[in-house]
Amino acid sequence: MRSLFFGIKIMGMLVDDTELEDSLKEVIEGMGLSLVEMSVGRHRGDVKVNLVLYKAGGIGLDDLTEAQKTLRPRLELVFNREGLSVEISSPGTSRILKDSKEYGIFAGRRIKLLIDNDWIHGTIKSAGDEIVKLAVDDGIRDIPFSGIQKAKLE
Repeated sequence: MRSLFFGIKIMGMLVDDTELEDSLKEVIEGMGLSLVEMSVGRHRGDVKVNLVLYKAGGIGLDDLTEAQKTLRPRLELVFNREGLSVEISSPGTSRILKDSKEYGIFAGRRIKLLIDNDWIHGTIKSAGDEIVKLAVDDGIRDIPFSGIQKAKLE
């Protein structure tokens, strides 16, 4: 999910969050992880960066610690400050999906989708720009993102 800002003005600096996300994503993927969500904002007058990371097969404390050690110095340079708050977490077992790109990240995971006020349970096979392929009891269904009211990992 893109953060709510397209250009972030923090402490008098304008930071392009798309460029920041792309550069962090490159490093994160090099560590064998996926960037699920990034947000940047202010907290008590300081910069706060929140990152949600995922690893197929499960992300552990060692992965999160390594990501913190690797990403924090880069973020300190970007925002030109050491008093930066960086929070890195995993998506959780029952995450509500917020962006269509998350379906590709979570391919192979069980999910439940709310469509026309009915819940459909299945496994994400793949995701494109407009649809998610879901393995259900009676085969594979192509489900357009536009028809999904809510999606949650199981």
